[in-house]
Amino acid sequence: MTALPSHACDQFFDGSTLPAQWQRLHVLDCEPLPLQPEVLQGWALLHTGDFEKAELAGLSAGLGGISLANRAASAYATLIEPREKARLDLFQRIHARAHAHAIEEPHNPNAWFWQGYALTRYSQGIHVARALAQGLGAQILTALQKTLTLAPNHVYAHVTLGMFHAEVIEKVGALIGAMTYGAKAEVSRAHFREAMRLAPDSAAVMVSYADALVAMEGEAQLPEATRLYEQAASTPPRDAVERLWVDLARAGLAL
Repeated sequence: MTALPSHACDQFFDGSTLPAQWQRLHVLDCEPLPLQPEVLQGWALLHTGDFEKAELAGLSAGLGGISLANRAASAYATLIEPREKARLDLFQRIHARAHAHAIEEPHNPNAWFWQGYALTRYSQGIHVARALAQGLGAQILTALQKTLTLAPNHVYAHVTLGMFHAEVIEKVGALIGAMTYGAKAEVSRAHFREAMRLAPDSAAVMVSYADALVAMEGEAQLPEATRLYEQAASTPPRDAVERLWVDLARAGLAL
């Protein structure tokens, strides 16, 4: 895997100190505190920014480490990997693991979430309209709605559903998006408002909301999108993952 920028690793976490910070660090994914020490240490690696070792730690821990492996791989694929094919391969891998995970643990919300997230990002890579033609839209909605049924406060699921509705509208238009795929701007906004309510200090939520607004409504939303980017750029990050989102906001403002 491509190395993290050095400044993204300026916070250190370990298995002994992580439990006290768990709720703050996992407000976005509702992941429960793991019981296996090796999985806890793997999460410490993720929060410190060592995504490759975190993914390997998750995979070596069996069923209890699959969500760790998938979050580590998704953070790397979303925020670091520069090669489009490599990103798509990673999202396919994440989806396959999450699909198998949901069969084993159907009441685990993150087994469903990582399916929906991986397919959403994969759809972006192959073009959303093409993904919809392949029937991926229904799979995405099923997985993310199942996530929210099991964990209504799952911030990442609200964000990803908001992104999905926005991107369908951007690619096929509001009328066709609503009639054919049920994609609506008000639904996207509602999911993002809920995500902002649950995690008002998350740079990931702010950047994603800004991008969704511009995708749906274009230049008319640039002032609000810029405000959200500025807020994200000045937000103290919780960990290395959020530091990358802050950096993404700063890079966007510099364009």
